Amino acid sequence: MTFTQQSVGKGHLLEVRNLAVHFQMREPRRRILKAVDGISYSLRKGGSLGLVGESGSGKSVSALAVMGLLPAQGCTVTGEALLEGRNLAAMDQTALRGIRGREIGMIFQDPMSSLNPTIRIGEQVAEPLRWHGLMTARAADTRALELLELVGIPDPGKRFWEYPFQFSGGMRQRVMIAMALACNPKLLIADEPTTALDVTVQMQVLRLIARLRRERGTAVFLVSHDLGVVAEVCERIIVMYAGRIVESAPVSVFMREPAHPYSRKLLQSSPRLGRRMEPLDPIPGSPPDPLQLPSGCAFHPRCSSLMEICARETPPIFQCTADHASACWLHKGMPATP
Repeated sequence: MTFTQQSVGKGHLLEVRNLAVHFQMREPRRRILKAVDGISYSLRKGGSLGLVGESGSGKSVSALAVMGLLPAQGCTVTGEALLEGRNLAAMDQTALRGIRGREIGMIFQDPMSSLNPTIRIGEQVAEPLRWHGLMTARAADTRALELLELVGIPDPGKRFWEYPFQFSGGMRQRVMIAMALACNPKLLIADEPTTALDVTVQMQVLRLIARLRRERGTAVFLVSHDLGVVAEVCERIIVMYAGRIVESAPVSVFMREPAHPYSRKLLQSSPRLGRRMEPLDPIPGSPPDPLQLPSGCAFHPRCSSLMEICARETPPIFQCTADHASACWLHKGMPATP
């Protein structure tokens, strides 16, 4: 069963089917850590999809699996990640290098560690164009200058020749966006693109991503722990907990009527406009150890709506409405079809 029933049809750009990522642990006793445990979702061409959840839920690992950036040793990836019908999970690294940057761009969490501190900014932005053989060196430099201006870098002619340490956190993130967009990719994966940025710069980066999506038709897959960030950019949202997807819905529906108890707790523990005087309601306890997941629903030890069946059986996926699904026994009904 998957969370993709509402979007099956033509117009898919990315389809992820039963994706699982398992790590072989040396200690204790060579156990298997199920970082991602069979997730499925789809993203339409030009669309925007947000993936949210607490730290350790498997969000970033799932994005790296789609990109083919997980280590080869000690890691097993199964399932499918179809980019316009081509299974990325079945490709070797040579084939993936032809797709990364050119058809899929990625913004990583920490721009300072993702940028090379010894290479000038302009050269790093131009590198994808040269590497993929799309432009000559001179044309790539000209395009890099245009991209720096596009993402709002002040005085791009001067900044082109500077190094990452001479840029602020927000400006480095804009450089990462410029690099990700250099080859005009069909899909942009943004993994926590506003981490460590102040609120003003965060909003500028999010509005830049949204504007580029509107103007260039680039599909956006946004990974974040912040519901406000996802609500600003995305039209659909999926929620992960302990390596599984527990809810999928349009953002407008989700923000108004979250179905899964975990989703409701996420919203209640987040500050919202108009509720400044109300105390936040944090989620009790901590996310489970992925090496010692509880039986049944992984969220049941922290759930205020606990029923007997929750600790005994893993819930299937239930359709709350035609485009809203939840993996919770509270929503018994017709399970979503594969």
